[in-house]
Amino acid sequence: MMIPSNELACRTLFLQAADSGRGPVLFGSSKDRACEAILPFLEGVPFPEVYLEFPLAGDPFLDVTVLYREISTGTRFDSPAAAGTERIIDWFADVHAACSEICFGYELDTKESSPTPAAVHFQPRQHSDLVLPFCHALGREDAALLYMDLAARMPEGWPLSFFGLFRGRADAPLRVCGYMDYAEKSRCAEDPARLETVFRTVGFKVYNDLMLSRIAMALSAAPVTVDFQFDIFPDGTLGSTFALDIGFRTEQSETIRSSFLDGPFAAVMNLFESWGAADSRWKLVSDLSLTRSIPVEDEEGRVRPYGLVIQPRWIKIRWTDGVLRPSKMYCLANAGLAD
Repeated sequence: MMIPSNELACRTLFLQAADSGRGPVLFGSSKDRACEAILPFLEGVPFPEVYLEFPLAGDPFLDVTVLYREISTGTRFDSPAAAGTERIIDWFADVHAACSEICFGYELDTKESSPTPAAVHFQPRQHSDLVLPFCHALGREDAALLYMDLAARMPEGWPLSFFGLFRGRADAPLRVCGYMDYAEKSRCAEDPARLETVFRTVGFKVYNDLMLSRIAMALSAAPVTVDFQFDIFPDGTLGSTFALDIGFRTEQSETIRSSFLDGPFAAVMNLFESWGAADSRWKLVSDLSLTRSIPVEDEEGRVRPYGLVIQPRWIKIRWTDGVLRPSKMYCLANAGLAD
């Protein structure tokens, strides 16, 4: 068998994710729409990181995010959702070789049948000097100023690392995210008052005691990494939404299934279900996990392993106006020749 095309690999991954009746329960009617929407973003590039995003309570739907860690100058994606992003593709192609940690990508909202411009995602991580040139290439220097202003206000243990620009939403805020370090996660888990101090320091005003208590409980249950998210409006004020992304260790499918049964995944999800942020559909997530290798023949005639992977990577829990919202699961779907 020759190396499969990115399109074939993507369709296979989507079919696996929706197999055994999971599709309607987890993704509603948007699975096929999401797959078709992402295919143009796979042309002319190595298979990128594709993330399947779906809620664990309320109406089911599927959105997708695609992230690139390498790309060539002149790459173009034949999708109206990518229109207006040509300059950032070329800019990223010029700088990524010297800064291998950074990545950029697109967030595709496919819940509705009418397409919208893709949100743009950028992870400068420690390279804050790249924020302004990235935003300049997109024609949004104002976003860079908002990001850097908040970065200067963040306390120790709460460094900013990435952001998203929702180009298709009128008056949309800049979504700013960071990685809470482990020591800070532990301190906030033990003391909700510390969270309140951080919120006051950065100017986040919409919270209550129950929200603070549940954030601390979520941090305590989190097995490894935790991201945080704020929204910033053009006048520099923070929006009313705060979110946590609780990450899981990357593991083999069999280990993931056992973790969903009685391990760290189950502990987090049972907590969220008890709050009403998830229902029982989360128990289907482990069954869509996939770690499979097939022999293929490369361009030089050598037989090499080609991997297909679907893994739960993190769950988002968020509050808006102090009210807990449905949680969302993020699963990595990836393919390519194994090293």
